Amino acid sequence: MVPDINPPGGRTIGLLKYLYRTSDIEAHVDPHIVAAYDPFVADPGRDPSATFSELAADLDQWVDALKDKAPSKHVWHCSVRTADTDRILSDKDWATVARRIVNATGIAPEGDEQACRWIAVRHAPDHIHLVATLVRADRTQPRRHKDATRAQAECRKIEKEFGLRQSKKGDGTAAKRPTSAERRKAERLGQEATSRELLREHVHRALAGAPDETEFFDRLAAEGVRIKKRVAPSGDLLGYSVALVGDRNAKQEPIWYSGSKLAPDLSLPKIRERFTTERDVPEPPALVERAGESAPGRARRFSTEALDTALRGRLIW
Repeated sequence: MVPDINPPGGRTIGLLKYLYRTSDIEAHVDPHIVAAYDPFVADPGRDPSATFSELAADLDQWVDALKDKAPSKHVWHCSVRTADTDRILSDKDWATVARRIVNATGIAPEGDEQACRWIAVRHAPDHIHLVATLVRADRTQPRRHKDATRAQAECRKIEKEFGLRQSKKGDGTAAKRPTSAERRKAERLGQEATSRELLREHVHRALAGAPDETEFFDRLAAEGVRIKKRVAPSGDLLGYSVALVGDRNAKQEPIWYSGSKLAPDLSLPKIRERFTTERDVPEPPALVERAGESAPGRARRFSTEALDTALRGRLIW
């Protein structure tokens, strides 16, 4: 289980719209809140009358109360992802994970009534996104020193308790955190995240919907990402690098990142291992539409049937 904490952002509603977006991101299925600071918070994924602006205003309440004294970068964002070989966690499991992470990182310590407002959104089987605003009800900022280290330590405990793949401290499974220079550049370019983080998300999205290596690269190209392949004299593909359009160095050359520089699990050998593993898992049953069934309902039924098939086809503990 890998937590990835991004540099603080400045637009709560922008992040919410991305997390709930499904029209052009095939990997996003049935986005909904699995846990929050308030169990009755309005969820745009479940309540047709709920809006992103209302949810953003709810999360931003203590930030807005500070007016001109509020921090400009007030949005805390952490994704938590399980390994490819792990079982599919339920919403209840993910809710437990979310509460333990916000407690461990100092965002919302257990029993602290003045804690930051936060939600956990699930839009894929293998991960959630935690979103919090960095002003407490008492108008102070949370104590989140070394939050990434504490999140990693808590995930190691969760892995053991939930029967997930055990990651070792410092084993290189976590994605590299952006440097200060990368963060400053992202701010200058007006990006919500660094180029490395944006590319990592592009590659994850392309990989999530691809059945094989060829379609993975086709999907990645369709994302608008520049791709450079490293090919042996024999014609065999040895590796790949990606770059964002418009992201250039002082010599106006594209800035390339190899898959392994984005995250250890995105190197070409690791991607090939993933495709090999997925081919060994039985195909889920065809999803037959039922009269009067809504799109979210079909998505939930599909997830349940896919999980049942996976449980029959492999050992999960």
